[in-house]
Amino acid sequence: MENETLIESMLFLIGIFTILIGCLLIITGIVLNMFQDSKSRQCHSKITGPLGREADFENTPNSKRPPQEGTPVRKVESGIKAGGVIMLGPIPIIFGSDKESAKTAAILAIILMLLSLLIFRGSLF
Repeated sequence: MENETLIESMLFLIGIFTILIGCLLIITGIVLNMFQDSKSRQCHSKITGPLGREADFENTPNSKRPPQEGTPVRKVESGIKAGGVIMLGPIPIIFGSDKESAKTAAILAIILMLLSLLIFRGSLF
């Protein structure tokens, strides 16, 4: 009886510490992201162009004059692919940025469904 109470209180404390560490990591990530964003904005300056309009450009030695009016804008595409699964009980919601990511997420969803059935039911049937 006394050992069960001790184990329960230790598990409770481990759970609380895990939650606190997770919250601290999230807050640290947000603060670091805000710091990097403000630091990158300091590299850009507002300069008035020849027609009196403000022109944004990076403050580097090679950029003595603002960009021309008809400068074409390049479209930047990232090669990042992502997918995920949201489990609502045993029911998965699968999403992905492309077919391959969605297939990988679907396989993970099936594995998670089987694990949830195994853990909560005690067996697969």
